[in-house]
Amino acid sequence: MMAVTSDIAPDEPGLLLEFHEVYDTDPDDLWQAITTPERLARFMAVHRGEFRLGGRWQAFGTDGTVYCDGEVTACDRPHGFTTTWTVVGEPPSLLTVALEPDGERTRLHIRHEHVTQPEYGPGWHAYLEALSRHLAEPDAPRDRDAWVRRFGELAPAYEERFAALGVSGGVAED
Repeated sequence: MMAVTSDIAPDEPGLLLEFHEVYDTDPDDLWQAITTPERLARFMAVHRGEFRLGGRWQAFGTDGTVYCDGEVTACDRPHGFTTTWTVVGEPPSLLTVALEPDGERTRLHIRHEHVTQPEYGPGWHAYLEALSRHLAEPDAPRDRDAWVRRFGELAPAYEERFAALGVSGGVAED
């Protein structure tokens, strides 16, 4: 497994989170993994909708209710997309995903603007690690318990990083 790297910076409102990882696959396969509801469900969450310009999507929590939704505002398959990101009960944020070839592999860059909840740090980090496992075993089912454990391992370091930026509040997994 590679190593997910992340940056956190002040943003108005909230924070800017950026994540980088290089995956052992080509851009087309990575695009399919991060935009196809069937594949997203194997490492992240159950999704419905379309990742195309103007497409709307929804992600569902473990209880089956809508957790988050958005609208794709820019799309350049397989190079990336931008989508609104609105978690129920939170202000909207903006997510930009870019993919670029890196030899035989593909570099993924995530930029999440206007984040107001500290749990996005360890959450994205754990999902990007789960994506690596999914790419290695595309038909394997989602391992929610492994994600929860990894989130718990990552949370303290992210709490320290957020605190250094003056953001208070504990990090709690969904």
